[in-house]
Amino acid sequence: MRSPKVEVFSPVGVCSCSFAVWIGNVWDILMKYKDQLEIVSLTSDSPRAQELGVGDRAVVINGETTPVFLLEQKIQELLKKR
Repeated sequence: MRSPKVEVFSPVGVCSCSFAVWIGNVWDILMKYKDQLEIVSLTSDSPRAQELGVGDRAVVINGETTPVFLLEQKIQELLKKR
């Protein structure tokens, strides 16, 4: 079975200090599972962001936007199903 695909979208044209804590939390969680996930980092102005309707910072797992506070739980659930 394929690894869950995690797409991390970062905003463009804003000071990194405005999302530094958020992105730090996201990467702290993802690095725990890095060998079991397909992780892609994109910007919020990318064609993929437009396709998904993402306009700011977001984490998308297998095409579904996931809030950071549920990120680790969602990853664990997906990995159990593999």
